[in-house]
Amino acid sequence: MIWVLLNIFYNLGANLTGHRSMSKKSKTIAHIYIVDHDFVYTTSLKKAIEKPSKYTIQTFVTGERFIAHIASHTFRKNDIHIVFLGYHFVDDRDQTLMNGLEILEATKVINPNIEVVMLYTPNEATFGAYARNSGAYSFVPKNDTIFLRINNIVMRIISQKVLEQKRKSFLISAKIFVAYLLVLLLAIVIFSLLYS
Repeated sequence: MIWVLLNIFYNLGANLTGHRSMSKKSKTIAHIYIVDHDFVYTTSLKKAIEKPSKYTIQTFVTGERFIAHIASHTFRKNDIHIVFLGYHFVDDRDQTLMNGLEILEATKVINPNIEVVMLYTPNEATFGAYARNSGAYSFVPKNDTIFLRINNIVMRIISQKVLEQKRKSFLISAKIFVAYLLVLLLAIVIFSLLYS
């Protein structure tokens, strides 16, 4: 009877955590979005990313297109989303579009787990504190060093997200283990009361 109860709780725990076996781990996929009005700049930034085959990389020249894309996107639990976002956007007719802060806020409403790295020019540096308060991961100058720093930023975000996912998984496993122990102790007490 004890083994039946333990088997039931094991299967229940495996179903709740989504871990049937350790060999069937879901793969973490990193999605990188580069959103800036300058097509040449977004293309250069995309080329600066090392090992681009490890990620899905998409570029957008307007925030409206980017927001439409992520609004229709289905987010998987273990996927990591990183956005490199410029501030100033204009269209072909020099009309102002959503600015970077508006895009940041809309992104965080759609999915608060998306990490947004704001890219700024010297005359946009005053928006840094507001961007951080709105949920930006980092506020990075839009200069030649970004081409060197982009891979470090990507790897840091991925490392932090993977560590966070492992910690959550460990906590769930620990709670299930404690529940198993409690059930086992309860079964032993019941067994000793019935047969003593």
